[in-house]
Amino acid sequence: MKVVVLAAGQGERLEPITHTRPKPFVPVLDKPLIRRTLDMILELGVNVNDVFVVGNRAFKEAFDTLGVNVVYQEAGKGTGAALRSLRTRISDELLVVYGDLYLEKDAIRKVAEAEGNAILGVKVSNPKDYGVLLVRDGFIEKIIEKPDVPPSNLINGGVYKLSPDVFSYLDKLELSPRGEYELTDAVTQLARDNRVRVVEYDGAWLDISRPWHVIEANKLELEKRQQKVEGKIEPNVIMKGKVIVEEGAEIKGNTYIEGPVYIGKGASVGPNAYVRPYSVLLEGSKVGASVEVKESVIMEHAKIPHLSYVGDSVICEHVNFGAGTLVANLRFDEGTVKVNIKGKREDSGRKKLGAFVGGFAKTGINVTILPGVKIGAYAQIYPGAVVNRDVAKGEFYRG
Repeated sequence: MKVVVLAAGQGERLEPITHTRPKPFVPVLDKPLIRRTLDMILELGVNVNDVFVVGNRAFKEAFDTLGVNVVYQEAGKGTGAALRSLRTRISDELLVVYGDLYLEKDAIRKVAEAEGNAILGVKVSNPKDYGVLLVRDGFIEKIIEKPDVPPSNLINGGVYKLSPDVFSYLDKLELSPRGEYELTDAVTQLARDNRVRVVEYDGAWLDISRPWHVIEANKLELEKRQQKVEGKIEPNVIMKGKVIVEEGAEIKGNTYIEGPVYIGKGASVGPNAYVRPYSVLLEGSKVGASVEVKESVIMEHAKIPHLSYVGDSVICEHVNFGAGTLVANLRFDEGTVKVNIKGKREDSGRKKLGAFVGGFAKTGINVTILPGVKIGAYAQIYPGAVVNRDVAKGEFYRG
């Protein structure tokens, strides 16, 4: 069996995180999401030479580090076009996994071990945001993309086991209403001629398609990890609950940490910092003097040096916050926070949600960022500004 991970998507709904990294490379604690998926596949006994990733050439340098076969999508958009890129490379049964999923190894294994063609089925609370499966006697009849009135809450979980016949169906695909070649259309046609079994799964599953999903995925992974403290801990540091401190990290005096918390290699925390539950500080990041962080992902080498508050946010790599930068994470009316996603206002469903700050952005001193705001990569925020709207990539914002 050959295994294909589809990872060529642009990730526009994840902006500004994807301004500087491919969508499948969002971090899940100590490794990119796609690395986590590939490790699970290899742990199932798949030979590394039988693993293929369909990547995005705009981020070729990142994909070339994966150590598996990488093919870059050339013609057309969509998952169907991505898989079609491998038609001359694969003539065997194949297992296909979407590259933007947080899921467990058992989900992949169950589909791989199913008899004949198979698809993963997952029950969710918001099925109208996904492809809903119409099922009869354990086999799919149809995949209905994002229906206004879903017939059930069982959706396409993004893992397939398919015969090589699928390529003949991919060759016949027509553009979908959103201008893409959809793998689900080919699977629906395949199901009419050759039955496609539904493998239901009720474990952890998350489609990382919105910026706040990065917070949720890291929370799920934190719950699974065990306590580990390998870094340097200075006197008068208090750690409660499960705290992971990687080698080379330094926790300075009078810092208070409430787990679960992850602190990556070479990170620096304190002095007098307060790190609250479900905070994730990645490699080389800095949370400095009198800084409070709550339920946020602080990415590689980001610096929040002094007198700041960051709650329920994603701060991307190499961001630098000026002293006194504050991220608000609760609306005055205490309603759920809405975020602009591809030009539309979407309700995050979260009452507590802060900001999403793209890689290499900078703020001056005493900046305030309001709930749900997105700041593009390389943007600069003028000292004292109140950021009450999204800031474009590379913009200089005065407020």
